Amino acid sequence: LMQRVSENYRKIRNTFRYILGNLHDFDPAKHAVRFDAMEPIDRYMLLRTAEMSKEVRKHYADFQFHKVYQQLLTFCTVDLSSMYFDVLKDRLYTSAPNAAARRSAQTAIWKIGETLVRLTAPVMSFTADEIWQYLPKLADRAVSVHVTTFLDESEIACTLDSQLVSDWQVVLHSREDVLKSLEEARQTRFSRHPSSF
Repeated sequence: LMQRVSENYRKIRNTFRYILGNLHDFDPAKHAVRFDAMEPIDRYMLLRTAEMSKEVRKHYADFQFHKVYQQLLTFCTVDLSSMYFDVLKDRLYTSAPNAAARRSAQTAIWKIGETLVRLTAPVMSFTADEIWQYLPKLADRAVSVHVTTFLDESEIACTLDSQLVSDWQVVLHSREDVLKSLEEARQTRFSRHPSSF
């Protein structure tokens, strides 16, 4: 049980490491992109983050801390690590530093980081406060995450775009099917020609 909890903690911590590692040259005051000017997938992920935040805040209000933990872990491992961060790699690593698409991605992961650090603070107090010190600074930024409040959904994603959400859910569902087919093909090829791997 302790080993599983430790592994899950590392998964959440690694999510923050990825976020912080890709914000080293990002200053929100200079580089943040308006929500309506962001890449569609970045807008979708902020809408998904706002939805997740609303659910987690409700779990806190109901004192259902196990649901808080489950929701945060699922968001970090499924929505972010397995999908979004995987898609972002090319834009973050190969685009020019000031490319609009790269700044859009950085704006999204900055807002996701700001949301997550607040949501994890009550259950990962020391880790969250350390992360807070490394997130990009704003002029009126509090000295500790523990004297801030959870972000409202409108602070994460400015407007709800139902069509965008619907479109991306179709795309992501298709992506799962494609990845499954690719893995099956890879396994079939390996079983027939193991020496080629």
